[in-house]
Amino acid sequence: MKLKHTYLLFTIMMISVSTLIAQDVSDSVLLMKYPVVIGNIGFTTDSVEIVIGDVPRGEVTTFNFQVYNFGSEPVSFTNGKSNRFISLFFDPVILSPKMTGNLSAEFDADIELELGEYSDEIAITSNDKMNPYKFLTLLMNIVEGDGGGNAKQYDSIPHIVFDHYNHDFGHLKRGKVLYHTFILTNEGGEPLQLTEVTTPKEIEIMDIPTQAILPGENTILRFKINTRGKVGVQHQTILVSSNDPENPLVILGLHGSVRVYPTHKKSENQCGDVEQRF
Repeated sequence: MKLKHTYLLFTIMMISVSTLIAQDVSDSVLLMKYPVVIGNIGFTTDSVEIVIGDVPRGEVTTFNFQVYNFGSEPVSFTNGKSNRFISLFFDPVILSPKMTGNLSAEFDADIELELGEYSDEIAITSNDKMNPYKFLTLLMNIVEGDGGGNAKQYDSIPHIVFDHYNHDFGHLKRGKVLYHTFILTNEGGEPLQLTEVTTPKEIEIMDIPTQAILPGENTILRFKINTRGKVGVQHQTILVSSNDPENPLVILGLHGSVRVYPTHKKSENQCGDVEQRF
């Protein structure tokens, strides 16, 4: 009877060990397929810097990547405009644990871009508790394309364009309040109307257009950023919705890091200890 119990215990232990080995092998295989892991999401890329070769100017090129949820909870992504030239699409928008999905990045190589080496950032917004903001960089070589003579015309629609889409405010001392301004232009042929601007609680809207922006006109979005209670790397996202049918949602990013300086190391010239305007 004792021998039977010993054999049963041994069998259970072997099954447990086999299960652990199988799990380790499975995890290793997944990490080989999705080597870049940001938060709970893995990407089928070799690095956060993705070399994609030649891209024809004046044309829209689509790049597809598989993603995998390594976590134990569903992760939802925000579709929309990553910046002026990149639009992101997720399938599915909500990725269940241990499931695979697809990320499509459309790069619109505007005719105004210069030929040659070019890099652009993919800014991914999600509700991933481990890391809600994920950033990949596309490295490419813009070459002359057939689409140069077929550049988009915006004579009959509003078209929102920002002077920049991401700003790195560098290193700041915790508790500092700073400001940053984005300039937007309506490059379309019809009035542009902002329908909604959504910010996280740390960011306050200071200036925003209340009237429609006429074709060719520009205006500003000005924000107040409060670093109180914040420490470490910060990535804040601002969502701008408008009646631009091609870019109904634009994602703006404010990035940087917040530090706590010991009293004995403070100086008047230390970064963050002087008033800054962004």
